[in-house]
Amino acid sequence: MRRKNRKWLAIAIVLYLGVMYSAFRWSLAQRPKDGPILEHIQSEDVRKFKERRAAEAAALAKTAPQPTGQSHLAVAAPSFFAARYDATHVVFMLVTETEARFHTSPGGRLSGAAAPIAKSPKPYAPLAGLDELWVPDSHDLHFFPEIIQKTHPGDSWTLSLSPDSTIPVVIERPVVAPTGCSLSLGFLASVAPEFRNNFALSPREYFVVRRTPVDSVDPPVDSHIVELPNGKPFPPVAKQIEEQLTARMKEEVARIDARLVANANSPGSTAAESPLTGARPRLKEWLHADRGLARGEATLDYDVRGFRLTPDAAPRLFVRARWTLAGAPVFLMSAWFRADVPKPDAPKPDAPQPDTSEPKSLNEKGSNAKLVLLSADSRWSTILREGDQPGSLGDSLAFQSVLNEFDADHDGWAELLIHSSDGVSSTIALYLYTDLGLVPMKTPFRHEASSLDACLDP
Repeated sequence: MRRKNRKWLAIAIVLYLGVMYSAFRWSLAQRPKDGPILEHIQSEDVRKFKERRAAEAAALAKTAPQPTGQSHLAVAAPSFFAARYDATHVVFMLVTETEARFHTSPGGRLSGAAAPIAKSPKPYAPLAGLDELWVPDSHDLHFFPEIIQKTHPGDSWTLSLSPDSTIPVVIERPVVAPTGCSLSLGFLASVAPEFRNNFALSPREYFVVRRTPVDSVDPPVDSHIVELPNGKPFPPVAKQIEEQLTARMKEEVARIDARLVANANSPGSTAAESPLTGARPRLKEWLHADRGLARGEATLDYDVRGFRLTPDAAPRLFVRARWTLAGAPVFLMSAWFRADVPKPDAPKPDAPQPDTSEPKSLNEKGSNAKLVLLSADSRWSTILREGDQPGSLGDSLAFQSVLNEFDADHDGWAELLIHSSDGVSSTIALYLYTDLGLVPMKTPFRHEASSLDACLDP
């Protein structure tokens, strides 16, 4: 090669390498930040789903009236779940999971000298699991939390029986209750004698108790809060429920599966795999089952309870739904609907006046109601897919229940006492109802379903 051409060759090589480097940098910039192209597409689908849900929630927030008396409930806090213990007593826990039930170390707060309290001949409030109570030794009281020490026998607290009824209860003694493998601390309280008839007439067994009564909003709102008589929905209503439940189920399945796939290769997930079975075989099985759900191959089972929970008095429907494949539960979800019943046309002057009263049940005058799905909760389905031992979860529709309704501040919006179970443990907690979803108002009372043998395992 001639000497005079070497300069041009060097320039060409430099330009070629520069172009190749620029192309390499450009190709790196084109890669999605959230992984390979398939994961990027999946992430985009999840993002669009979240944006759509957020837009729906924002649109609903503009049209749905919101609770106004939350500040009154906050001022009266804390509130505690209470269970009927016998014909004249309630029991409630202020502090849960204080220590192991079978504590053997000398540093425990309970000396072991507790005395049992006689059980009621008739069992009450089975979901609470508070039928076994013990009176702690007086020497242990100074180890107890401050809220226990500052509550004394003879103190009067307020018990909410229903949306429009409260009665006083008098603290009798501190008690210890086993809640699975741990112990909880609370009080046994007696209903004041003049209110025992009201207490006996109440069909409910689960209540809310507060040290300080709740101040009413000014002016108070006429309460429409009540549970409507149960009944099987008419076919037009049932069809709307099933169609909207199925559509939401498919959305929730897509969201859950996207998260499971995204987390399948995470370090924490890989480290937790069993050396024999691993997590991926179970994930593949669930993805296969979820494809069957998406194709409509599962059997839907559900029940409906109707309530009035808001100032507009429009019925709200609480639906518990379960989908099964080959007899096994594969998806669980609870949902809230609003039933919009059209108003009848104005009658002619000479025509008989129609009955314009509110429907008393889901079926009375409700066959032409339009249902709107307001909110849904599918956390039990995630537990099924991620839990190693879901226990009895999905064996029935009892994974969530409404135990009682209240309106302590008289603002027209209900507070709901709700029981939830994941098959291994259960919780009972108070929620404020809104059309955007339930808002927790207190730390839930938790009860483990562990056997005594499991509690003794090292």
